Amino acid sequence: MTKREWVNRIILLVTVCVIGVKISPLRSAPVEMTGDGSDFVPYSIKMEFNGGYIYPHDVNIVKPVAPNGGPSLGGQVAFEWHTDGHKQWHRDFNYPTIGVALQVIDLHNPKVLGQMIAPYAYINIPMIRHRIADFNFMFGGGFGFCTKPCDRDGAVADNRGLKGDDPAKNKAFDYNFAIGGPFTFNLQAGLNVDFHVCKQFDITLGVDYNHFSSGSLYQPNSGLNIFDGKIGLKYHPVMRDKSKVKPLKADTTKMKRWYGEVIASGGAKILYYKDTKYYGCASLNIGGYYRTCRQHRIGIGLDMFYNGAFTTTAVQGADGKWKSYDGNTHFGKTFTTEDKFLNKFRVGINITNEITIGNFLIGFGMGIYLYDPVKNMEPYKDAMAAANEGKSLNRGLFYSYNPDSQDGWNYFRLSCKYYITKHLLAQIAFKTHLQKVEFVEFGIGTWF
Repeated sequence: MTKREWVNRIILLVTVCVIGVKISPLRSAPVEMTGDGSDFVPYSIKMEFNGGYIYPHDVNIVKPVAPNGGPSLGGQVAFEWHTDGHKQWHRDFNYPTIGVALQVIDLHNPKVLGQMIAPYAYINIPMIRHRIADFNFMFGGGFGFCTKPCDRDGAVADNRGLKGDDPAKNKAFDYNFAIGGPFTFNLQAGLNVDFHVCKQFDITLGVDYNHFSSGSLYQPNSGLNIFDGKIGLKYHPVMRDKSKVKPLKADTTKMKRWYGEVIASGGAKILYYKDTKYYGCASLNIGGYYRTCRQHRIGIGLDMFYNGAFTTTAVQGADGKWKSYDGNTHFGKTFTTEDKFLNKFRVGINITNEITIGNFLIGFGMGIYLYDPVKNMEPYKDAMAAANEGKSLNRGLFYSYNPDSQDGWNYFRLSCKYYITKHLLAQIAFKTHLQKVEFVEFGIGTWF
């Protein structure tokens, strides 16, 4: 079948769906608590087909195994709970649905990339509700299991490099340098539309961004970024009388505006695919937050980081010149002459925005380093050349840098927090420099 025939069939399918929506008996919006005897949907089952584009963000590693971006094909099955409004956050987010899904994706090159099996959880927030269709924003996260991660031993033994379009010179054509181990973290976000075809069925259409990364728990770790479209069917097996659903309660509690948090976190990372040693990482965050509304808060905080991977990578020869040392790592990024604590310690300040969904918070923060010895140790060759001249790179607070060879003066953190009790919280977070994950941190703290 030609590409034009496929396009014509898709156009015909969408046209039939739209016409079906217009002429079919429609159920009312599932959570309008009118008490008029109309139906409420407590849960749904959804099946979707995925077709996507693998973005070759690293042209020397991702593009060889996914030329022109893909395609990636797969499907998923999901179970969704519909909120009924008996909790305040249900109403704050326009009565969202909470889902768990199992996604299976073929990564275009089964010989090198294999398939990804990804269980994840998500929240679907209605932006527009209508008797014909609902328009939603979705975000979520979970895990991925790659069936064909990098054969590290084979990649280490292969003498080819990792640059260029020539398979005779670039071993990324034969080894999965995007995903280094079987276990990955998965982050998703997207937009979707539920067309209410009839009382118990919706046709779903959506576009998503899918990210898979080992979070430096395995190397290599270039990661995969997938942009995909979805089409599927949602089934509502049970309908309930809205007038019998647990009634709304007036919220008489005063919203807490100011928050303080202290969180201690820890993790581990491997530095390079030719290494086998894991290094410990840790952080301490002290933050203050102001809640602008029920759905959002903003904060500022002080971060202290420890990264044990900043170990000795250079030694001084008999002639007084510095030379490379690979006794700790084969990764020549950071020019470190001493294995001391201050070389592994950094301090920064951050500003963070967080979405608050009941006791669950999702945040994105950006920070700048106030104390950072690493900035004068990268790139490796520049720092070594300066040291051999008896100088230092001596960078200021802000400076231009190449993200492929330096961490830079800024950092980012994507975090998920849960308030367990009145003063206890748990956190999982990804600390990154632009798109490169430094480490995954698991933490516990107190809030007040």
